[in-house]
Amino acid sequence: MEALAYLDIHTHNRIEADSSVSVASLSMEEIQQEQTSKKFSSAGIHPWWVEDVSLEEIEKLKGHIENMVKAGRLWGIGETGFDRSYPEFFELQKVLFDWHVDLSENFKLPLVIHNVRSGSDFLEILKKKKPIMPWIFHDFRGNEELVKSLLQLHSSCFFSFGISLDNSPQIRELLPLIPIENIFFETDNQKHLDIHDIYLRAAEQLKVDVEFLKSQIWHNFKKLTPLPQ
Repeated sequence: MEALAYLDIHTHNRIEADSSVSVASLSMEEIQQEQTSKKFSSAGIHPWWVEDVSLEEIEKLKGHIENMVKAGRLWGIGETGFDRSYPEFFELQKVLFDWHVDLSENFKLPLVIHNVRSGSDFLEILKKKKPIMPWIFHDFRGNEELVKSLLQLHSSCFFSFGISLDNSPQIRELLPLIPIENIFFETDNQKHLDIHDIYLRAAEQLKVDVEFLKSQIWHNFKKLTPLPQ
């Protein structure tokens, strides 16, 4: 029986590790060229970008993303979200996040979320918008209380982990407290991070077999959206 691939739910890298399948988070250049090089791709306007691009350029990026969505070329929307390290752009981040949520809901695509010190903001939006589509909090750095609050408002919230399993004892302790049905793993923008190693560390922390964990993660993935044939 052939072993399952390792699923990397969120990466900015374009070279896949052996025996892995990844969801490519498109760069600004790839969005401008409407270039989707992977089987699974997501596209969104990163909250960091608003510091460097004009409102006119943002509108053009939105148009390119909408084109790819309508053409059925995207698996998901994002990454998008809030980063309170950029308080002067927070109002624009809110407007853009609202647009991403509507796009996710209207076209029934998962939403990949960037969250830096903004947990309460997402709780407020969940109460207001009551989304149906899955929300994936990539590189999640929150606590158990935030996890419970998010899941209480939206049972289709998922939490993805990567380098933090290496460098954060708090995240290693948090991992077993999250329902395994709501977990993913990622390499994000860490060029030398091997998704295989992330699964090994996670399996050790969760006290499960790696093959079981891979199977569970694929089960979680298939719940997000129908897979292409």
